Amino acid sequence: MAAQNENYVPVAEKVVFPSVTRTWDLLSLIYEDQFHDPAKLDEEIENILSLVPELVDIEIIGESFEGRNITSLRITNELNTVQKAKTLIVAQHHGREQITVELALRFILWLLNGYGTDTVLTEYVDTQEIYVIPTLNPDALEIVINEGNHWLRKNLRPYDNDGDGLFGEDDAEDTDGDGWISNFLVYEKAYPTEVPHIYDYDWEYWEGIDNDNDTLYNEDEVGLVDLNRNYPVLWDIGNTDVTTQEYRGSAPFSEPETQAFRDFAQQHKFAMAYSLHSGTNATFFVQDTSFDWVEPLLYYQIASDYRDILPSGFNQGIGYPASEYRQIESATAGGWGEWMYYEQGCTVPITFEVYTNESVNVEEAYVIIENNNTHMIREWEGIYGYFNPTPEYIQTLWLELAPAFEYFLEMTPRVDIEITGISGGVNTGDSVTLTASMQCLSPRLGSKESMKVLDNNSVVLDTAIAIGADQTLTDYPSFILSDDLGGSQYTILIGNNYTGYTQFQLTAGTTIGLDLVLIGISVGVVLVAVVVFVYMKKR
Repeated sequence: MAAQNENYVPVAEKVVFPSVTRTWDLLSLIYEDQFHDPAKLDEEIENILSLVPELVDIEIIGESFEGRNITSLRITNELNTVQKAKTLIVAQHHGREQITVELALRFILWLLNGYGTDTVLTEYVDTQEIYVIPTLNPDALEIVINEGNHWLRKNLRPYDNDGDGLFGEDDAEDTDGDGWISNFLVYEKAYPTEVPHIYDYDWEYWEGIDNDNDTLYNEDEVGLVDLNRNYPVLWDIGNTDVTTQEYRGSAPFSEPETQAFRDFAQQHKFAMAYSLHSGTNATFFVQDTSFDWVEPLLYYQIASDYRDILPSGFNQGIGYPASEYRQIESATAGGWGEWMYYEQGCTVPITFEVYTNESVNVEEAYVIIENNNTHMIREWEGIYGYFNPTPEYIQTLWLELAPAFEYFLEMTPRVDIEITGISGGVNTGDSVTLTASMQCLSPRLGSKESMKVLDNNSVVLDTAIAIGADQTLTDYPSFILSDDLGGSQYTILIGNNYTGYTQFQLTAGTTIGLDLVLIGISVGVVLVAVVVFVYMKKR
């Protein structure tokens, strides 16, 4: 119990956790320069965990429709068990966008290989909880990788498109064995006598056979729900046609994949998050139904930053009205980003489109296979190359985009907190006031909410002010001691669920040492004064 006299004052000491001592060699993938199917992906995840358990833990957050694991990896300094600032990357909502799985894996390796050798990456891992979900659609990943259906976008919930009582029995397939499932676009010559001819798009079909012998081709495809249209915000205006690539599902969160992500996300607070996609090169921000960014100034600043760090021309050709940065499309009905922003409080959920084959003009990629008096048919074999590069280019693409992933970590709103002063009593029931200096380390994102002072049972003792991006503020929270500082350890935490928390230890310190120092200083001053006086007297 603390002594009941004026010789004791409260003292606050910041708890500093050490970095992990690196014991692992440079990590590499088991399956390099190839796309991972779900089994190989699971093998990579288990291997990474076994090699660096000090920084990695995994959580099975749910299962896909066919029962495959949906896994989240958390990369952080496990020696520090206090909640840290959190950040998130989720890959492959869409089956055919398997390059996003590969970039997620390389992001993980980059963090682990840089830890202990790169001071910046080490600091990020020490002060953040970095969550990575390498695939949200493992069923489609299996089909895309092992069955060559590079058109498959949706999940694998079955549906009887042609009403014959069977499910997905007549899908597109590679009938000529060239490794591609071709897309055929049919155009009608609206004015066939004119030169040049004027073509009107008529319809399209895919390579395949009549598997169910009903004289129809590919009319009962595998796949049903676009997972990136299955979230509740604006879901009611989404696409209701089950045959389209953007079918929203029977209800918000109707799919086990999006349910798994919902349950996971609701346990955390992310100020910024990436959802990785492919098919274009762009960074899409959340917009409202009026084509406006929901955070105009902030998004403009971040988009300007991307212009400097992304490869040249990355955001070209998207079309930005009002400014060169603003996308032409409005809010996505049932989209991941809209749900993260409006219902999960994520300030900057970015749909990060990481690749498209811009080296080939799409129109030129189509080979004319039929051109008669009334119609023209073009064949396109390149859907695989449109959404994904060749395996040999995966690592090069990662190196080109790595600065955007490092920027993502830099933007996480971590706060450096120091207690520069403390006053009050040391016994149960006494009041204590802190002088807390708080510096936000993110150049773009602040604390979003008020900072809180918690006890070791997570009870809120007081609330401090919110902090803006790149801002340093001082506040003076106060609270009543629930125990003597001279007894068991008295721990407090300062922060919030977006910034993470900093831990401090409060103890009772004596003023006797300070009194002796002050007395010594006073005696010394008197002696010096006497000596000077005697010297001047003699002069």
